[in-house]
Amino acid sequence: MTKERIVKELSKVRKQLADLQERQKDLESQLQMAEDAEKMKFIEKNKISLEHLILLNKVSEEEILGLLRKKEQGEQQTQQIEREAESHEQKREVTL
Repeated sequence: MTKERIVKELSKVRKQLADLQERQKDLESQLQMAEDAEKMKFIEKNKISLEHLILLNKVSEEEILGLLRKKEQGEQQTQQIEREAESHEQKREVTL
C-alpha cells in the first residue's frame, strides 16, 4: 500500500469515526428523552403531585447521604484497624 493510499484510508476512517461519534451523541440524547417521557407518563398515570416528587427526591438524597456517611465511617474504622495492626506488628518486631 502506498503512503498516499494509507493517508486517504486514514482520512476516510477518521471521517467515519466522527460520524459515528455524532450518531452516538444523537442516540444518547434520544434515549434520555425516551426515559424522561417514560418517567413523565408514570408520574401522570399515578397522579403524583409535584410536592410528592419533591418529598421523594429529598428522601432519596437523605438516604444517599446516610449511606455515604456509613461508608465513610467504615473506611475510617478500617484505617484505624490497619494502624493498630501496624503498631502491634512494630511492637512485636521490637521485642524479637
